[in-house]
Amino acid sequence: MNNTNQFIRKKKKKKVIKRLILALFVFTIGIIIFIYKSPLFNLKKINLTGLVTLTNESLQEKLKYNIGQNIFTIDYNEIEKELKENPYVKEIKITKKGINSLNINIKENKIAYYFESEGNLKAINNEGIIVEELDSLEGRKLIMLTGADLTEKTVGDKVTDNPNLKNVLEKFYQIIELMPQEYVFSKIDIKDINNIVCYIGNVEIIIGDITNLADKMNLALNAIEQGVISKGYIDMSFNGPPVIKQID
Repeated sequence: MNNTNQFIRKKKKKKVIKRLILALFVFTIGIIIFIYKSPLFNLKKINLTGLVTLTNESLQEKLKYNIGQNIFTIDYNEIEKELKENPYVKEIKITKKGINSLNINIKENKIAYYFESEGNLKAINNEGIIVEELDSLEGRKLIMLTGADLTEKTVGDKVTDNPNLKNVLEKFYQIIELMPQEYVFSKIDIKDINNIVCYIGNVEIIIGDITNLADKMNLALNAIEQGVISKGYIDMSFNGPPVIKQID
């Protein structure tokens, strides 16, 4: 009799376990269908970070077809491929943010400058090499360089043969990465590497050489932000306190 009862209990227990497994399976399938079909998980926003020379608007336009798609079915590889068609994009890291947003961190190739030569625009990388001929600056926040003749030069050529130019452009790039958008360089004159002049709005900043460039630029930006100067020049090309001249 005891053996019969034990057999019945075991059989009931197996049935309960089977039912629990089936219920769990159905529940899991239901959750998966809900996640993939519910509009709650449709992509609503893409956040872009790491931009230096590219504009948020131009990249958002390129990615807008993803808005409204399910965040769990979006093809990250396709997004990466799409963005890397732009020669300014070097690396991409995509992460989900919440249930309907993506964060895309972009590491740019170091192409921050351009020359205008006889109406032609030429993009320059941090090594002082022409990397692209442009029809316009749309979608890019490039800084104008002056002080070299690029009339006869094409993609792949160096701006100048001065070996120090690469270091100058790299140092300025590090500053550009950290500068507030309202105080970006409008122009950098590299005619004389040892006597560089740059411009922020109506303020001419006479740098001299790039020794202590970060400190010099911090001083200049502080003077502009605090209203010490809005039009005129700041001369830091010599040892000692800078000369600040406001022009009305």
